[in-house]
Amino acid sequence: MSQRLRPGTRATLQVRQLTPGEFAWIITLLDPESGNVRSTNYSDKRYGSLVEASTAGKAAVVAFLGAGDAQGREAPL
Repeated sequence: MSQRLRPGTRATLQVRQLTPGEFAWIITLLDPESGNVRSTNYSDKRYGSLVEASTAGKAAVVAFLGAGDAQGREAPL
C-alpha cells in the first residue's frame, strides 16, 4: 500500500520499549495543512537497544518523507 505525500508533510518518531531489551519505532505522518494524522507506521523489526531503534526509525522517516515530493510521488507504507 502506498500514499501520496504533499509538500510540507511532517513526521513524528517515537521509540518504545516493548519488553526489557526489545524496542520498536512508531512514525506518525501529519497532514501539512490541517495537522491531522495521515498515517501511523510501526516497525516490524524489534531492536535490542534504544539507540539501534532510534537510528532505524530516523532512517525510516527519511525514507517516508524522501519518497514523496512536489510531483506527488508515492511513499511506501
